[in-house]
Amino acid sequence: MKPVLRLSIIILLFSCNKNEAPQEQVKNDCTGEYTTAGILVEIDEEIQDTLVSAFFGLDNALPSLLLCNQQGGLIDGMPVNFKFPLDASSLSETDFEVLDSLGNIHTPMCVSLAPANENGENRTVLLLGEFGTAVTNPPVEVRVVGDLFTTDTFSGESVCSAIINLNGITTTNVIPLADGPSLFFAQRIDGNLNECNSGTQTIQVAWNGGVTPYISGDTESDLFQYYVGYSDCSGVLIPHVPISIADIDDNDNFHQLCFSTSDEILKISMMANTVEDPNHDPNLYSEIDVSYCTD
Repeated sequence: MKPVLRLSIIILLFSCNKNEAPQEQVKNDCTGEYTTAGILVEIDEEIQDTLVSAFFGLDNALPSLLLCNQQGGLIDGMPVNFKFPLDASSLSETDFEVLDSLGNIHTPMCVSLAPANENGENRTVLLLGEFGTAVTNPPVEVRVVGDLFTTDTFSGESVCSAIINLNGITTTNVIPLADGPSLFFAQRIDGNLNECNSGTQTIQVAWNGGVTPYISGDTESDLFQYYVGYSDCSGVLIPHVPISIADIDDNDNFHQLCFSTSDEILKISMMANTVEDPNHDPNLYSEIDVSYCTD
């Protein structure tokens, strides 16, 4: 593999803003969600869940000069994952703080949504900087401390949409360096967002860290056979294997799964030891519910 390509795979660890008073909450037709028409909603338990996880993907393994245009030697990489897409215009490194196990607070050197910044993505931010040491002083919490906003979803996404000021939300769900990747998000994709060339429905999935094939000889196009989708029949989950996979070979943490069944897919699972993160840690068995705007 050429060095430039290898670096681009590592870069996202994917395969690698500013507090206003809340305004009136307006419910939409989706239970427990709020409308997007420019209305900011209060930070409550539901909004707190918008910050799903952080993934300590690489420890002192990425070049600061190349990635952040700053001297600093080798730095850490940490994808931070959100339920809703983010407004790139509100994103800054000063929006985040990382707390390590000794109580030190770190501000990222730089942050990026790329390469998972296509329409229908924009849910993972890569934090780059020094965030602790994997064994003796790992990161334990990620905080949003600036006015970072979510943005509307695109037509064709099945999830509900909300515009939220995320200032003040935190997560202690920081996956350690030695752990493998897992699924954190899934939704149905239709219309122009759908990259499948066959099948009757497409489910988009996202990993909390970057993934490449773990099994020797596999390419990303082979990964469809390890995913399983499930529909419901009178309370019994019926398994369906995708017929193909799309949105691959672009160095991010998203896949699109192409299904031939017309039964609504409600859950996705992935077999263990089929993908690995940039630290070469394989995944455990992972599953995630598919999000619809009727949940």
